[in-house]
Amino acid sequence: MMRTSAIIFVLLVLLAAAPGPTCAQSPGETDCKAVTELLEKQNRQLSAELRKVRREIAALGARMDEPGIREVFAGIGYILGLFGAAALVAARRKG
Repeated sequence: MMRTSAIIFVLLVLLAAAPGPTCAQSPGETDCKAVTELLEKQNRQLSAELRKVRREIAALGARMDEPGIREVFAGIGYILGLFGAAALVAARRKG
């Protein structure tokens, strides 16, 4: 969860640092074509960055689904505990 928040934070910082659309305005006239091209360029860059973030989140999710060393040892301990309980019951029946 912490890594996801960090990725989102970095994305927001990148968005805040991105230069806004600027266009050369002549008196009474706006160059809409230049603004449109700039916005399309920024949209393509943002889409590329979002794809990278989505890939990283998917990779993180895949790594989190795999059992770690802690889960492996917990499973071994659980199995040994069950065998220990069974051995205790078997020993009391014989003795």
